Amino acid sequence: MSSDPQDQNGESYKKGDIIGGRYEVHRLLGIGGFGVVYLAYDIDCEELCAIKTFKDEFLADAAQRAAFKKEALVWASLDNHPFIVWARWVDEFSGRLFVEMDYMAPDNKGRVSLADHLASAGEPLDVDQSLKWAIQFCIGMEHAVANGIKCHRDIKPANILITQDGTLKITDFGLAAAAAVAWCGASGQRGSVVTGNAEHGFGLSMLETDGKGCCGTPGYISPEVYRYGTADIRSDIYSFGLVLWQMATGSTSPPFIVPYHGDMEGFLRGVYRQQLTCPVPPVKEPMCRLIERCLKPDPAERYQRFGELHDDLAMILWKKTGMSVEVPEVGERSAVFWSNKGGGLVNLGQNEEAIACFDKALAVDPKYAMAWNNKGRVLTNLGRHEEAFKCYDKALEIDPRHILALTNKGQGLTKLGRQEEAIRCFDQALVIDPLNATSWTNKGLPLAALGRHEEIIKCCDRALEIDPLNAAACNNKGVALLALERHDEAIQCCDKSLAINPLNARVWHNKGLALSKLGRHEETIVCYDKELTIDPRSAEAWTGKGLHLTALGRHEEAIKCYDQVLAIDSRDVVAWFNKATSLRQLRQTHEEVICLRKFIELASPQCATQITYALKRIQELENQ
Repeated sequence: MSSDPQDQNGESYKKGDIIGGRYEVHRLLGIGGFGVVYLAYDIDCEELCAIKTFKDEFLADAAQRAAFKKEALVWASLDNHPFIVWARWVDEFSGRLFVEMDYMAPDNKGRVSLADHLASAGEPLDVDQSLKWAIQFCIGMEHAVANGIKCHRDIKPANILITQDGTLKITDFGLAAAAAVAWCGASGQRGSVVTGNAEHGFGLSMLETDGKGCCGTPGYISPEVYRYGTADIRSDIYSFGLVLWQMATGSTSPPFIVPYHGDMEGFLRGVYRQQLTCPVPPVKEPMCRLIERCLKPDPAERYQRFGELHDDLAMILWKKTGMSVEVPEVGERSAVFWSNKGGGLVNLGQNEEAIACFDKALAVDPKYAMAWNNKGRVLTNLGRHEEAFKCYDKALEIDPRHILALTNKGQGLTKLGRQEEAIRCFDQALVIDPLNATSWTNKGLPLAALGRHEEIIKCCDRALEIDPLNAAACNNKGVALLALERHDEAIQCCDKSLAINPLNARVWHNKGLALSKLGRHEETIVCYDKELTIDPRSAEAWTGKGLHLTALGRHEEAIKCYDQVLAIDSRDVVAWFNKATSLRQLRQTHEEVICLRKFIELASPQCATQITYALKRIQELENQ
């Protein structure tokens, strides 16, 4: 397969690819404006799932990815509700974000979403079925709002899925808000990003009109969101009113649509004018007045919450059929549920809460090896290694072939400097599964600590044979080559890693180190600048950049770099010494003495040679 992590169609993975050592890709399910959805097999949980990943251009730096992950995890916090697609897990692999969801299989006509049902019907949907689906939607939204969702922001038929047994499930909670955060970015830069097209329907888009920004799918954006860019639950009710109208008419597009002539701003203004001035195109009873209320231009005149809309829909259904919609019992939470919820909390940095979830999983099923492994991983992150090893050993007692427990235990042993024991753990994992690329990659970490660089290269090459998109293996191989002073080869490895994940600050740093060894100062500075774009508080990168600017005689720029280091850590002795060196070249004597005195104050006895130099230099300057 191509080493390009994302081809021109947005598709990144092919059948048989392994993502993050956890998901085996079966096939592509769909490509949207902001991401790609795959059918995959969850190796850990041993079941099919859908995984959604997001295009790199919308997550350009670490701050955007963190904000996006936080929003996406709100969806995961909704738990396993009968009318909501369950987002089981949110994680980051090779600098890309993934959401694992329940897989919704198509029905015997190939329909998965409400959009599919509308497209295949060619006429108004059955009124009774529409009422039931609408009530299920309201119940799902009530649960979401009660559990922290302020509003969905992208309600449309494509985000309403229908299971094979006819149950409605809402998907993509929080992703519109997350996309808006990513779009604005750390620098606040914008510029419209329109997805989809007029012929087949627009997708979630970031829109800048008249100097204002808004997020949503063109045609489903409420008037107030178009005007001000802000949304609340009444905006969701407006969007759902458009969906109700489509169900009542059988239309594949919402009302108020105007012809599109390639001008998105003109299209949005036209839709907005129709929303404000035109009556709702008529539909037959019994939902006519209800839809009209949802679509009032003034939010204050709409339903104010989904509970109100639910009550009116339920009354119509009862009067018409004598039936009501019951909420199915979810039943007792499974060990898998609690383990997955704990995993989501880990990604939010809520480690103690995660441990509580793993304990609940183990209370349900004390022999659930994955929960023992996951608890061990959190304890390792917290530095509670002995407790973590007991968890890994418990998982291995239950399942001696539990590869994750072996690899995680190996990583914990590596952190404690117990390198030979760590290597034995990785070797055991590789006996069980010689094609486990993660184990080959991780084995390189204790080998690096032991200085066994040639063996690291062999491990990384094996990992890359199995998984050509293993960015960590590329980087680890590059570090080993750097240690062996094979600098050109190290740079090639860094470039391969960056082609897969250009947002890894550490790889930019490693490439800079290799270029530095070759005396290629300008290129080295470019690498450090890339690193600092991703991690502006990397004192190591500021120091490296300063040294190379000094080598080029650009001392004033170098001093600015050292000042950045000192803003991060005012006790950084190297920065004080380096700054004094550049000040000497600029003949700024007074400032040089200040820096040298600060260096002497902070330096340890191990810096005896530099301290002697500093004292001598101060004496020279004071005698002038």
